[in-house]
Amino acid sequence: MSKFTKGRVSLLCPALLHFLILINTISNACWANLSDLKVYSPIIEKGEVGLEILGNTTIDDDAEQDKFQYHELEFEKSITNWWASSITVSLIKPSQETLIFNNFGWENTVQFTEQGKYLLDLGVHFEFEFDDENEKANAFELRLLFEKTINKYEHIFNINFEQQYGSSADESTEIEYIWRTKNAITNHFSIGFEAYGAMGEVNDLSPLEKQQHIIGPALYNDFKIGGLEIETHIVWMFGLTDESADNTIRWQIEFPFN
Repeated sequence: MSKFTKGRVSLLCPALLHFLILINTISNACWANLSDLKVYSPIIEKGEVGLEILGNTTIDDDAEQDKFQYHELEFEKSITNWWASSITVSLIKPSQETLIFNNFGWENTVQFTEQGKYLLDLGVHFEFEFDDENEKANAFELRLLFEKTINKYEHIFNINFEQQYGSSADESTEIEYIWRTKNAITNHFSIGFEAYGAMGEVNDLSPLEKQQHIIGPALYNDFKIGGLEIETHIVWMFGLTDESADNTIRWQIEFPFN
């Protein structure tokens, strides 16, 4: 039995128990929007340290959907071969408004299965978001992470649950999904697509026309400038419902420091 597997024996049962308790807790019913767009992988490599700059903006004929912006800075470190933690800070610009502070976040990813050993690679990601400036509710997010690699194709699927907490919290719980498929053209360049959806409250899903669903092509590239390694993602997505922005552009720039 590998060190990875041995460490998992004592972790897996209590982790799954707490995971099931969380699922039961959040199945009460939340405000739905697509803002902090990002795909989360369950795979962790011990010792990885990195800085990420990511964000997205919208283009739409409707002024209430047009020129929304989201910006985030994240510092992440893989503590073990099954646990990574990060600190985030984000800014947001609602449509027709000015850029403001959004929140601070503390994120953690736990890898449940050894990569490639089972049918799916599994993990969980959870995040606490704190906002003390705008008098908004704090939030807790739980994401179920699934990954499968077949030849040169990598498929990742996330199911997200978000629950507000605090004195001004909404009691309902929002459910969202994230899907990414990409194909490695070379060792440093991949093409694919990403899809995001916000379906409303867990116990009372919104009618399809009131949900947000976006999908579109993506380019992924990594390169070096001098000794600095840089990874980039650029995605242009199109709205599939009236509630979705006509166009959403997502970017992500990573600086691994390994």
